[in-house]
Amino acid sequence: MAIWNRTTQRSGDELLIAMLGPRRSIRHLAEVLPDRPQESTIAFIFFILVNATLFLRPAEMFPDLATLPIYEVFILGAMALSGQGLQNQLTMASLKRHPLTMCVLGILGAIILSHVTHFYLSGIKNSGTEFLKVAIYYLLLIEVVDTPSRFRNFLIAVTTCAMIMVAMCVVDYLGWVDIEFLTHLEMRNGTVSQTGEIEWVWRMRGIGIFNDPNDISMVIVAVGVLSTYFMNDRRVGLMRFLWLLPIGMQVTALVCTRSRGGLLAMGAAGFALFLSRFGRKTALAFGVMAVLSVGVLAGRQGNIDLGGGTGQERVQKWRDGIVAIQSKDLIFGIGHGFYADVAGLVAHNSFVHTYVELGLFGGTLFFGCFFLPAWTLYRMSKAGVHVPDGEHDRFRPYLFAMLAGWSVGMMSLSRAYVVPTYMVIGIASAYLTICNRQFSPPRALMLWNRKLVYRLVGASLSFFAVIYVFVIVIAK
Repeated sequence: MAIWNRTTQRSGDELLIAMLGPRRSIRHLAEVLPDRPQESTIAFIFFILVNATLFLRPAEMFPDLATLPIYEVFILGAMALSGQGLQNQLTMASLKRHPLTMCVLGILGAIILSHVTHFYLSGIKNSGTEFLKVAIYYLLLIEVVDTPSRFRNFLIAVTTCAMIMVAMCVVDYLGWVDIEFLTHLEMRNGTVSQTGEIEWVWRMRGIGIFNDPNDISMVIVAVGVLSTYFMNDRRVGLMRFLWLLPIGMQVTALVCTRSRGGLLAMGAAGFALFLSRFGRKTALAFGVMAVLSVGVLAGRQGNIDLGGGTGQERVQKWRDGIVAIQSKDLIFGIGHGFYADVAGLVAHNSFVHTYVELGLFGGTLFFGCFFLPAWTLYRMSKAGVHVPDGEHDRFRPYLFAMLAGWSVGMMSLSRAYVVPTYMVIGIASAYLTICNRQFSPPRALMLWNRKLVYRLVGASLSFFAVIYVFVIVIAK
């Protein structure tokens, strides 16, 4: 079998052989692991280059490359080499085994329906095409990142590329090196000094789609979680403590962004990690310490006030959007891309944004992209379920922390339709898919059936109700 000649998955195969025994191993591997043709390896390399381009933006670093469709070439190459696998993901049998894929493709359908119900044909084409690109990225991720070794290599690649981008931003922001293509944001702090002068704050920004302090802060938190995961890898001995350097850099970068949403995301990720690894008591102790110290150590970032300033402004935008769907638009929304038309600006809350633009239908599917994997990871932990690959199993609390941090970060940003969000969703989906294949016999940790749909709809409606009450009470 060609499977035995692929060094990229050798470690995972050997683990399964040891677990299943020599007589069952070959037959079982043929059942649970796909054959790995050469095209699949090349597609994986192309997809790594897609992500490197996403973070490092060579066209911005080197203006001479600005006219070259670098990102498009790599993602089209990965698509061409993964054509059959992508088609297989769209079968009903596959979709039932992959509820997150069902949700992502359902969001695409919700975007189209949000325009169909308003007879906006141009919106169907434009919005559908834009999100289709994002959905293709997600499908490629779960197609090519399909073994424990590939999963780990993908995490290393993403972490490395993101760290390089963040490091460039930090050294430029601090004035150590002048990087021409980087600019940062000067904005009003919302306070007045004792002399009556308006105070301004200088906030670090990133590259390309991360050219906003809040956007790059979400990446910083996610990469910080991944760096912590690699630092706790005891297999590499004392060398693992070298990861303290990038962790320190991420903390510095988060401070430089002055992002309140980023600080909340970091707190949520830290709480989720402590909860998963050490239990409720330790997590609560961490939460209390974080709350007590944030006002002293975080400066502007620790001044989170929903009763006035930008905090109150955002709550008012949430209210304006929610009021707009208390009508015939409740189910399918006001239309993708039209939030600013009813509220003046975007929601600055990805969940509110999707509930308003795509209605309860699309908002529930987007909510499910984070609720379903988080719920599954929680159930695995509660039941003491462990996957055979110990290293893959070790990543579980860190994935839970990434989901928590990104979800909380999106509570202050409208980033429901961008690639980085679906990278996080794709990592969760790939993780659970790889877990499924390692059980004997293979099983689905999540399955799209009536029970799951009821749980998702119930949780979504409860979440929406909480947001509604919160907005009614807080908005002035």
